[in-house]
Amino acid sequence: MDERLVAFERLLNIMDDLRAKCPWDQKQTMETLRHLTIEETYELSDAILKGDKSEIKKEIGDILLHLVFYSKIGSETMILLSQM
Repeated sequence: MDERLVAFERLLNIMDDLRAKCPWDQKQTMETLRHLTIEETYELSDAILKGDKSEIKKEIGDILLHLVFYSKIGSETMILLSQM
């Protein structure tokens, strides 16, 4: 399997573990993450303006984690709705 797919699967597994085991992550909703995502987006913007490639890479990773987090929350919401 492509190493990038393996790495992405690892990220998805980490998110599953966080949602199952971490009290802070369990409490999060799309609404509670919103301001944090905006903050990460500004941090990425600042890194781009500074031309700091290392920081750009870090901030893109942070935003990717947020996207996976939103997707996880969305999938949980769909599961709950389908059980009604």
